[in-house]
Amino acid sequence: MNRDYLDKLLQSKKYRDVCPDTVRRIWAECEARYKKPKDADKAAREALHGITGAFLTPADAAACAESLRDWAALDRPDALLAEALRRHASTRERLPLHAMDALYGRIFEITGRPGRVLDLACGVNPIYLGARGYDVTGVDISASAVGLVNGFGASCGAPVRAVCADLLCDGGIPAERFDVALMFKVLPLLERQRTSAAARVMDAVNAAFIVASFPTRTLGGRNVGMAGHYADWMATHLPDNRAVAGQFETDNELCYILKEL
Repeated sequence: MNRDYLDKLLQSKKYRDVCPDTVRRIWAECEARYKKPKDADKAAREALHGITGAFLTPADAAACAESLRDWAALDRPDALLAEALRRHASTRERLPLHAMDALYGRIFEITGRPGRVLDLACGVNPIYLGARGYDVTGVDISASAVGLVNGFGASCGAPVRAVCADLLCDGGIPAERFDVALMFKVLPLLERQRTSAAARVMDAVNAAFIVASFPTRTLGGRNVGMAGHYADWMATHLPDNRAVAGQFETDNELCYILKEL
């Protein structure tokens, strides 16, 4: 392994928010594909850019933290909670809060109210779950998102925590038992990074239910048949030890609830 290029990636200001295991994994994969270190470095940077595009900016992370401080100080109004959550792309797409409440209402109608929730590629979603009284563990490769989740849990006394880890690396998925594992819009992203990754991650999850979702609209809001495409994808990738307990669509998301057999 060419340590010079890897060290530069790890020390880069651009990727300092990325889980170090992710940087090492992507560098190793690119180094194996390219003979020249410069080509491997270029490919690694392109890959990192592709998976970190939805990360919180420093300004958004600071604004999210400020809104959460105000939320805790002002009797926890929903308006400030929503202001914090909208700073992250994935939670912003599920707002307003009454729509998020309805989404989880449909999920938990099938799974039952969970005692413990695992949120993979969580962003700041555990903050919403914690604010609504759920015990949740998040996993994400964004150090900023993980820091916001842990700061929220510590300051509010909520059973909320997160770890900065890579789902495609050893130890990236918590081994303990959960009632529900959330995998919102992440499975195809994993599959694009590594063939059969989606199946391996689902197999590694120790939960009674997996809730997997897929986008049904482009970033510009267009409906181009994505729901049908991902329905076919899910039919092909359904784990042998899971069955579909529920399926529904929201305005921009296709959700599957997979029960353990």
